[in-house]
Amino acid sequence: MIARLSRVSFIASLFLAQAFGQSPADWASLRQTPVAARIQVKTSDNKTYTGQFKSADDDALVVTGSKGDQTFPRAMVSRLSVSKPSHRGRNALIGLGIGIAGGLILGAIADARCTGNCIEGNHAYGKEVGTGLGAVIGTIIGVALPTGGWREVYRVP
Repeated sequence: MIARLSRVSFIASLFLAQAFGQSPADWASLRQTPVAARIQVKTSDNKTYTGQFKSADDDALVVTGSKGDQTFPRAMVSRLSVSKPSHRGRNALIGLGIGIAGGLILGAIADARCTGNCIEGNHAYGKEVGTGLGAVIGTIIGVALPTGGWREVYRVP
């Protein structure tokens, strides 16, 4: 029983190592990169170039940058990354929703504790103020969250 379990776990570990330990795609897959996608090329001399993907064939990569089209021979490219889309708008909306909910809950708790002689006067404004403040704070936090980044699609083996 233990020997069989050992064999199964060994085979599973080989499968997982193969599935998750793979290096980024090979050079031929660069042709699937969308034209005008924002890319970052790191060359063998450790310089980094950023621009828009134009084309790739078996021998070279063409990038449109601030200096116009640049051609990078395949032997010179050590790493290629594609920009991931930004999600600031989505994060801001999520932050807004969480902020409104949190502010409303905290405001309701503050209103429940008010017995008529509150800091803000005879009327409890906790829900109104808490909801507004929560919305502003949540939106700011949502916008400030890191987003986008780079996804490596090719690396020299």
